[in-house]
Amino acid sequence: MKSRQDIVRPGRPKPASPCNRICVIDDKSGWCRGCHRTLAEISHWEKYSRAEKFAVLKKIALRKAAAAVEN
Repeated sequence: MKSRQDIVRPGRPKPASPCNRICVIDDKSGWCRGCHRTLAEISHWEKYSRAEKFAVLKKIALRKAAAAVEN
């Protein structure tokens, strides 16, 4: 689904995938141990709008922070 930003500013680059090729899903959290995305976020990444990708990147930052506190 395209966001209003994608329609108004179609030339703006989308964020790169956060994948770092450490592709292992953690059984407890359901997140990839490498990029901290869920399987749904990984599989839908290319279909996400620019705004949706930035929203996932914000979630990833929160997950990393939470994981650091737990350790």
